[in-house]
Amino acid sequence: MRGWIGRYVSFGWSLALSLAFVACSSAPQAAPTSAPAAPAPTSAPAAPAPATSAPAAAAGGGQATGTPIKIGYLADSNGTSAPIAAGMHLGTDLAVNQINANGGVNGQPIQVQYVDPQSDPTQAVQMATQLIQTDKVDVLMGAVLSSECLVVQQLVAKLQVVYLPTFGCAAEEFSSQSCNRYAFRFEPVGRQELGPLVDFITKNYGKNFAMMYSDYAYGQSQLKAYTDLLAQQGASITLPIPVPQNEPNLAPYVTKIPTDGSISGVIINGLGAGDLTRVSLALGQYGIAPKVQVIGNSGRDVYGGTYPDFLKGSVNVQTYITGQPPNNPSGDAYEKGWRDITAKEPDWANIFGGADKALGFEGYLQYTAMTALKTAMTASGFTGRADTEKLISALEKVNMPMGPDAPGGGIIMDPADHQGAQTVYVYRVSGPQQEELLATTPAEQVPQFTSCHV
Repeated sequence: MRGWIGRYVSFGWSLALSLAFVACSSAPQAAPTSAPAAPAPTSAPAAPAPATSAPAAAAGGGQATGTPIKIGYLADSNGTSAPIAAGMHLGTDLAVNQINANGGVNGQPIQVQYVDPQSDPTQAVQMATQLIQTDKVDVLMGAVLSSECLVVQQLVAKLQVVYLPTFGCAAEEFSSQSCNRYAFRFEPVGRQELGPLVDFITKNYGKNFAMMYSDYAYGQSQLKAYTDLLAQQGASITLPIPVPQNEPNLAPYVTKIPTDGSISGVIINGLGAGDLTRVSLALGQYGIAPKVQVIGNSGRDVYGGTYPDFLKGSVNVQTYITGQPPNNPSGDAYEKGWRDITAKEPDWANIFGGADKALGFEGYLQYTAMTALKTAMTASGFTGRADTEKLISALEKVNMPMGPDAPGGGIIMDPADHQGAQTVYVYRVSGPQQEELLATTPAEQVPQFTSCHV
């Protein structure tokens, strides 16, 4: 699913390859806070029973006039993290605007304060500490690299503030080893999303795979997840290829992949940030992709809105696909909201090549993290940090069916380790702008981690 973590590059793919080797160097300056859209009091909070979803754009709202609920948001916008920051701003702002326009949280508007830790764990801890202790935020969200999220996760346990990473931050360790009472992750990661994909590739392509992965926490976590899942199917990774993060010269790594039929495919969605997009383009440049099955492409928006020909037939997995499932009014409404927010915030949309190029998936997990948080805040009667224990209890009970707050499919939270699950879709690239849906796994059937308890 990290397939969409990449910088937009215009296509002519040979040109895109050379451009992709250049790190994304500039991102829009974030305003200190996202101004709450004009909104007003709503009804009294529901009891903190199961935190089932009330739509982000629920009827009966008005202008929220209470004291703002403050969210501190670590949105890394440097280099290859810039597209993730763009998705954080766009998806989060869309959700917050909808919430505030319909009464806020029990009459209180949500206010977001963005900071940029520059993908640096030390800065992430320093900024998180300042947001909590100086700026007095009520909840902390965001951060991109697993190395950032893991240290922030330990910080919030000490400072006793709820923390939700939203996109990226995908090492299984966050939930399988270091879970704690204050940290929640709604994004499915590792084996949760890879299980359905592994089932498909072993049934259709074979049992013997190469895998390129980033040589740091996220990539190593993906390698382990794939290794374990493949073993359950009698398959294996016989050629692991670790790649340094942001490695400028990909030739020595890509050319290790044999094209003589000795492997069943090459897995590349163990690569983080823009590395996934750069490697997928390099597979075409060096003539690998047409000859070897590719597993884990980037989304078409990072190729200028059109998949390159050599990626036709590539397969991947994600939690949201535009137009899937069909006849889904909530999905249609989300797409309209996404188009509106990308038009209103062109500086962030331009990182994807413009409002007309940015796919709804780019902000989907960030959007649903905020709607899930809103759902729990509403259910618990949350008014500020003093209600943290009530918020924790409500977050543990979140169960959102497909609807306005979960337009791509159901979302649930496991109270044991605070790892969420969402509906997962396996798809194939079937044309320049087409994806063919291959398999759907509902949230309740997504594998859980069982090795950590808060």
